[in-house]
Amino acid sequence: MKEIIEYLEKGIELSDEIINDLKANIIQRNVEKGEIILQENSNRKIQIFVASGCLRAFYKTENGKDHTLQFATKNWWISDYMTLFNKENSLLSIESLSHSKIMIIEQSRLEELYLKFPEFGSKLSINLQNRIAVLQKRIFGLLTMNAKEKYEQFISDYEIFEKVIPNYQIASFLGITPESLSRVRKEIANS
Repeated sequence: MKEIIEYLEKGIELSDEIINDLKANIIQRNVEKGEIILQENSNRKIQIFVASGCLRAFYKTENGKDHTLQFATKNWWISDYMTLFNKENSLLSIESLSHSKIMIIEQSRLEELYLKFPEFGSKLSINLQNRIAVLQKRIFGLLTMNAKEKYEQFISDYEIFEKVIPNYQIASFLGITPESLSRVRKEIANS
């Protein structure tokens, strides 16, 4: 629990009352590699804070192909944002890519905390805006960059991920095939 408290205290001063309410509403879990935290088609509206480890949000097509939308590591948040703000079941699944320590909070509980503690809501609102900006940048890159540019941007933005995430999941995140990723890496190594 201390990880999320320390993270939040970087932006606001947390009163004992806020800390106690957080402790009462956050579920702390240790999850194993491969464990699904949010299953596609679930009606759970949760936000997940990563204290340690690495998670990914992905969509699986009917023919079984994975499309990775987001990775999250220490001090990052991850969720199915379409589910949080719409009356839809989740389209994404969220799984742990390593042994991870996470904090889960139900969206309804989080909204109650926003109302009770406006300064807390303001901090998390800024967080959400930053996450939206990162996702928009990612979409722009998928639409405008070639495979090499996407990979170079990935390394620039997420160097820590390359060492812990399997190649096929990196390729899925970049919107390219694993074979294309291998070609790009070889091209970069030879240049």
